[in-house]
Amino acid sequence: EMPVAFALIVLAVLNRQRLNRPARIIGVIVMVLFFGGWMTGWLASSDAMPRVIFLGAFLMALGILSRAASRAQDVRRAASIVANRPRGARYLFVMFGTHVFAIFLNFGAAALMATLLAQSRDTLVRQNAVEDLTLAMLRGFAAMPMWSPLALSTIITLSILPEVGYFQVLPYGIAAAVLYVGAGYLLSKGPSHEAGLTRALPSWPEQLVLARVVLRVVLLVAVAFGLHHLAALSMPASVLVAVLCFSLAWWGVQVLAGAAPRLHHELAATAENSVNEIVIVSGAGFLGAVIAETISAFGGAIAAPPDILLPVIVALVPVAMVGAGLWAVNPIVSASILLGVLHPLVPEPALIWLALAAIMGWGITAASSPFTANVLITSRIMGLDGGHLVRRGNLKLTVLALLAVGLFCATAVFISLQR
Repeated sequence: EMPVAFALIVLAVLNRQRLNRPARIIGVIVMVLFFGGWMTGWLASSDAMPRVIFLGAFLMALGILSRAASRAQDVRRAASIVANRPRGARYLFVMFGTHVFAIFLNFGAAALMATLLAQSRDTLVRQNAVEDLTLAMLRGFAAMPMWSPLALSTIITLSILPEVGYFQVLPYGIAAAVLYVGAGYLLSKGPSHEAGLTRALPSWPEQLVLARVVLRVVLLVAVAFGLHHLAALSMPASVLVAVLCFSLAWWGVQVLAGAAPRLHHELAATAENSVNEIVIVSGAGFLGAVIAETISAFGGAIAAPPDILLPVIVALVPVAMVGAGLWAVNPIVSASILLGVLHPLVPEPALIWLALAAIMGWGITAASSPFTANVLITSRIMGLDGGHLVRRGNLKLTVLALLAVGLFCATAVFISLQR
C-alpha cells in the first residue's frame, strides 16, 4: 500500500498546477492525516488505504476506457447521429444518447455531445433550442449515476456500505432514472418537441452504428455481472476488473490498428488528465473511511438517533448533497462524509435506503449544481451560464426529485424499522 500511496502523492505534486481548488484542499487534508496515521501506526489497521488504492485504480481504468472510446470512430459517428436528429425528436435522442455514452465515457460524454451540438449552434439559437438541448444533456447524464454499476456513485456508496448489494438497489435506481428523465421531458415538452416518427428515426445504417455502441455498453455491464456471480467478487471489484479488461482490450485493438499510443504513454496521459478526479475521489474515500472508523472507535459514546428520527435523517441525505453541491462541494466528498458518519449509526435493515438516498442524491446533484464537472463542461461549450441554466431550467425538476426521493426513502426506512 505504501508505494502506491507515495506514487499518488508524487502524481499530485508533479501535476499541482493542474489541480483545482477542491482537489488541493482535499489533497492537503488527506496528506496530513496520511502521514499522521503512518507515524502513529493507526493507518496499518485501517481500511482507508485499500479504499484509496481501489478508487485510484478504478479511475485509471475508467480513464483508459474513456480515451479508447473517444478515439473510436463508431462512437463519434453515433454521437453525431444523435445530435443531428430532426428538431422535434432531438431532445429525446440527445438525452438518451448522453446517458448511454456517459456509462463508459463519464464526463467525456458531456464534452463529446456538447461539442457536436455546438457545431450547429447558430441553427439552434434560431430555433431557440440551445438551453433545452443543454438541459437534455444534463438530465441524461444525471440519470446515469442513479443505476449504472460503473458510476462512481455506485462504487463509492457500496464500498462504504458493504452490507448493501448492488442488485438490492438496482431496481429502485432504474425506476428513479426513468422517472427523472421522464419528468424532465414533460417539463421541457412544448410544440417544438413534436416530430414525425419517420423523420425522427435514424436510417438503417445509422441504427447499426448506434446498435454497435449500445452493444459495447451491454457487453461491459454483462462482464461485470458475470464476474460478480461466477467469480464471487463483490460488485465494486467485479466492475473494476471488467472495466480494466475491457479498456485494455479496446486499447490493444486500437494499437494494432495504429490508432493508439503505447501503454506507458496511455497511462501517463490518463493519469495527467485525471489527476483532479483521482485526488478528489481517492481523498474522499480516505476521509470517509477515517470518519467512519473514528465514530466506531467511540463505541457507545455516540448515541444512535432514535428510530423516529432515522426516516427524516435518511430523507435529508439527498437534500444535504444538493445543498453542498451549490457551495461547490463535489458529491464525491459529500457522499463519502455523510455515509462515513451515518453508516455506524443507521441500523442494518435501513442501510439499503441510506445507500439509495446517497445514490439518488448524487444523480440529482449532477444536474443541479453549477460546479459539477458535467455542468461546467456542457455550459462552457454551449456558451451558457451554468448557474443561470440550472436555476432557471432545472430548479423545478430538482425540487420534485428531492421531494419524491425523500418521501420514498423516509417511508421505506420507517417500514423497515417496524419489522
